[in-house]
Amino acid sequence: MAGTTTYYGISYPTNTDYVKDGASAIQTVATGFDSAVAIPTYNAQTGTTYTFALTDVGKTVTASNASAQTYTIPPTASVAWATGTTLYVINLGAGVVTFAAGAGVTVTNTAQTLQTYQSARLVRTALNAWTVTPDSGTSSGLTLIKSQVIGTTVSSVAVTGAFSAAYDNYKILISNGVSSTNTNITLVLGATVTGYYAGLASTSYAGTVTAAADNNAASWTVAGYASTGGISFNTDLQSVFLTKNTIANFNNAQTATGGAGRVGAGYLNNSTSYTDFTIAPSTGTLTGGTIYVYGYGVS
Repeated sequence: MAGTTTYYGISYPTNTDYVKDGASAIQTVATGFDSAVAIPTYNAQTGTTYTFALTDVGKTVTASNASAQTYTIPPTASVAWATGTTLYVINLGAGVVTFAAGAGVTVTNTAQTLQTYQSARLVRTALNAWTVTPDSGTSSGLTLIKSQVIGTTVSSVAVTGAFSAAYDNYKILISNGVSSTNTNITLVLGATVTGYYAGLASTSYAGTVTAAADNNAASWTVAGYASTGGISFNTDLQSVFLTKNTIANFNNAQTATGGAGRVGAGYLNNSTSYTDFTIAPSTGTLTGGTIYVYGYGVS
C-alpha cells in the first residue's frame, strides 16, 4: 500500500491496489474513522487570543478565561479549509469571546459575542467568507448572561462584562441577601455619575402613597431596596449597550416593617454604550445574595 491522505482526521489510502491491498486499505479507513468519531474531542483554550487551526474541525473549542478573548479565523491561504467547514466554540469562562477575521477574511456577524456558557458555530460559506451562527442567546425569552455573588458586608458591588451587542435589553435581579440597615439600593452604569432621571411611586400596605425622584442625579437612587429582612431588586434596562439613552424600569418592594410596593421608571441622559454597572446601598452594607443578569432574546 502506497501511503495515506488525511481528511478531517480520517486517513484514506492513496495509490492502492485494492485487489492486492484491499484488506489493509479497509483497515486504514476503519481505524481512522473510529478515531475521528468514536469519542467527542475538545481543544481547551485558556488564553486571551486564539487562531483556529485545521485540527479544530470535528472538535469543540472551549474558551476559558476571566478576561475578554479574541478568536481569529485565518484565511484559506494559511489553512486549507474545506468547503462547508464548521467550527464549534463554547465559552466556559467569565470573559466575553469576540470573533475576528484574519487577513483577507470576511466574517458575517462579528458583533455576535459569547458570554459565559454561550456557544456558536462558525460556518465557511465561501473561499474566505465565514458566518457566526450562535447556538444560544437568540431564542425567545430570557438568557442568563452572568451571575455574581455579593459577598459579606460590602458597601458596593461592581459587575463587569454584563452587557454586549448580543442583546438590546437586559434584566437585573438580586436573589436573597440582607443589608445592615433599611436603605435604598442605587444603580450606576459604567463610571457615569451624572444625568440620572427617574420617578418612583410607593404605596404602603396601609394605603399611604408617596413619591421619590432623581433629577440629574449621580445614580438611580431608587433601583432597589434592602433591609435586615431581605433585598428587593428587579430592574429592566433598554438600549444599555447601544449609543442611545438607557431606559430603566424599576419594580421592587420596601422590605422594612410596614413595607410598600414600589414601581418607577427613568432614563440616563447620554448616548454612552455600557458594559458594566455598580449597585450600592445608600447607607450601611450588603451581605449575601446573588446578582443575576439576563438578556432578552427575540423569536
